[in-house]
Amino acid sequence: MADPSDSFVACTSRWRCALLAVGSSAFVVAGLWMVGAFGNAPTPTIQYPHLVILSAGWMGLIMGPLAVIKWISKLFGTAEQLRIDEAGIRYAPWSDKTVPWSEIADVTTWSRNGLKRIVLHLRHPNNFPGKGLAARLASNLTGGNVSITILLTGTDRNYYEAMSAIERYRQPSQLPVSPLATQSVEKRAG
Repeated sequence: MADPSDSFVACTSRWRCALLAVGSSAFVVAGLWMVGAFGNAPTPTIQYPHLVILSAGWMGLIMGPLAVIKWISKLFGTAEQLRIDEAGIRYAPWSDKTVPWSEIADVTTWSRNGLKRIVLHLRHPNNFPGKGLAARLASNLTGGNVSITILLTGTDRNYYEAMSAIERYRQPSQLPVSPLATQSVEKRAG
């Protein structure tokens, strides 16, 4: 077992959140430009007709400020976002509860647009409900069978460090078991 004082902890990074807020504000500026707030809007083309440009502009004006608010709100705290230790994994944006290693059926990864995510597949997902409206909606839409997706954007640690910590703390007996092997054991026991 690993030393408990050697826990992996990812906290909010103020400077990264500030950069993300500035980057998000670029969507607001681009949205204003696309709707023609600075004079002429971009010239429509066959590939990008006027309606597409206008729609993209309004999306930037709606989503940009929401992202800016999110990142600015994170500037005022350096709260712990992710903790990986011998007790399990606690991901604060999802829940205040630590998911013990025995409840994690599998750990996979997912990458989209260059952002790598860690996905926790739980044995009993209903025991670890997410907090917030998005988590409740996802749980209701999937019948409670929700995986926890961990994204480290805006923290002081990265994906590779987190995966290394998972490999360090996860015991070989907690690695995923093939569903076929589980079924054959259950048939022999029954």
